[in-house]
Amino acid sequence: MSENYYESSRKGRRSRSSARVVQGSAWQRFVADLRDVRERYTKRTSTPHKRWVALLVIGGALLRGWMLFQPITTDEAIGYLRFATLPVGRLVGDLSHYTNHILYTLLVKLSTGIFGVSLVSVRLPAYIAGVLVMPLFYLFVRAMFNRYIALMALALVAGSGGLVEYSALARGFSLAWLFMVMALLAGRHFIKEDNLFSGLLMGVCAALGIWSVPTAIYGMLMVYIWVLLSLLVNYERSLDGRLLRLGLSFVLTLALAVLLYLPVILDQGVDQVFRQGDHAERNWGRFVVGHTDAALDLWVYLSDTATVWIALLGFIGVVHAAYISTKFRTLLLAMLLGAVPMVLVIADVGQPRKWLYTLFIFHLSSAIALFYLLKFLQDKVFPSLGKRERSAAASLVLFVALGLFGMHVIQDRVPRQKEVVQLVKQVRPILEAGDRVVGEPRTDAVARFVLRTEGVPLIQLKGAPGADGKVYVVLSDRKDWSVDQVLRLHQLDPEAFSAPELVGERDGSQIFAARNGKGAPFGTR
Repeated sequence: MSENYYESSRKGRRSRSSARVVQGSAWQRFVADLRDVRERYTKRTSTPHKRWVALLVIGGALLRGWMLFQPITTDEAIGYLRFATLPVGRLVGDLSHYTNHILYTLLVKLSTGIFGVSLVSVRLPAYIAGVLVMPLFYLFVRAMFNRYIALMALALVAGSGGLVEYSALARGFSLAWLFMVMALLAGRHFIKEDNLFSGLLMGVCAALGIWSVPTAIYGMLMVYIWVLLSLLVNYERSLDGRLLRLGLSFVLTLALAVLLYLPVILDQGVDQVFRQGDHAERNWGRFVVGHTDAALDLWVYLSDTATVWIALLGFIGVVHAAYISTKFRTLLLAMLLGAVPMVLVIADVGQPRKWLYTLFIFHLSSAIALFYLLKFLQDKVFPSLGKRERSAAASLVLFVALGLFGMHVIQDRVPRQKEVVQLVKQVRPILEAGDRVVGEPRTDAVARFVLRTEGVPLIQLKGAPGADGKVYVVLSDRKDWSVDQVLRLHQLDPEAFSAPELVGERDGSQIFAARNGKGAPFGTR
């Protein structure tokens, strides 16, 4: 049974379901289509299949929930302390550091305002987005292919280490994935129904995705190029009108993105949106020399959470899916066209994490290839192996395998300063109003964030210690900073403090204490 069969069968179902033509505005037709899709999917989806979908979503949510409680990372701590504590007017105009993903930081500000400052509250928006993207991606794949491919693609996304990792870190990547998949769904509806509302919705989702993370522009370009290619391939007579509406959608994305980043553009310039605090030199010469290593680093990063054989099978799956499926080939081509020219224009491959969105496409290719492999086995070896059973079993194996291989990698892939967290919590009970805690660049933000979650006011996390207060200096296990160097880093004169004394040590990380006022005995008040 080929892809053409599924396409023709879907056309048949659409023709039967579209006998009832809905009149009215684009919004009314959009709502009616959503209602119709819900009714059809509800009726044509068996109870066991619904349970498998729910099980995989819950399993993915549990994996992300487990990562949610892992110690804070330096980037997360900097993002909260440096930006989420700012007034909104300043927050939306400051991209001086890469940790400010503006829309995400606004959501963190809202979350911590409601629930208080905690490890969970700063990660909650990322977690919610990371969970919501799973069922939406299932719906997109099901609309494009069939329920069995969608189930296996869902299993891969639910257990994928890279996607789990950044669904439990206080960064805007999972939010950008959510808007990208929403844009894909809106784009799918636009292709089928030529509905202006779905085109405008696609534009809004794309703009919000770019506001979540500037580098989300790669994924959003993929969406628009995919829609464009699909229209060019499938329509002739109505093509001009469809292209006009697609153009309006794209203009809406550009206009909204510029409007949302206007405070940054006015204050720091357009270039800052793309650099986002990265002041490293970018030129064609450096790119030519370093792009091969950067591409290799990207491959290692994306395949790091799976074994070598799973990564190789995934690569084979991309080739096979592109060969057998025209629809996937169009999506893959759109992904390449949305990324490669932009990389060449800015002469920078960038950090591997910005490419995590490609895992959705790669996992889809694996699901397609596996579906046809299982079908081949049924035809040639196991004739009694039904589609439902084989798809459910394969989905379970995929989820468990990726989950097991990925979790032990992502726990430590991003430095989490566990020992620093423990040391700071150790001194918290003896910390007084006039005391301060400072650290080297790797430990400072983590230490101050832990104190903030322990109820220490923001005002007490800044400036010099009081006249009779102590300064606690946190050093990492690398031993490349001294107490005096850390004090000078924070504009404190080491000569103004008593000799530092070690008050805590865990796995190489240390915390020292020194009193303000050189002559004061350390153990007295």
